Amino acid sequence: MVPSDLLDLTTLQNLVELDDGAHGLVSEMIGIFQDDTPRRIQAILQAIAQQDAEALSRAGHALKGGAGALGAKTLRTLGAELEQLGRSGSVDAGADLPARLEAAFQASLAALESFVRDGEANRT
Repeated sequence: MVPSDLLDLTTLQNLVELDDGAHGLVSEMIGIFQDDTPRRIQAILQAIAQQDAEALSRAGHALKGGAGALGAKTLRTLGAELEQLGRSGSVDAGADLPARLEAAFQASLAALESFVRDGEANRT
């Protein structure tokens, strides 16, 4: 996927503009995203393993918010779907969910890092 398939470039550009055209804020947020997202994914998988739809809804919401703040739209969409699934009282997200979550996270992280590299290269 190209980054625009994974990322909301408007959100990222708005963050860059908040930082006076620099990428320091985005880089800092990527670090937080990189640290927090595996824990959020683990919470989702744990909620499913425990058949806890309410916990799934909360964990999906947290993933949606963290991903959305950085413009990781594919991962945000997945979090929103899991939040809604939990709200409906279900935890049946499919056997491939762990792989889908990990793939979306890794692809989003790579695209975000590429965005920062490209942006910094264009500043010099």
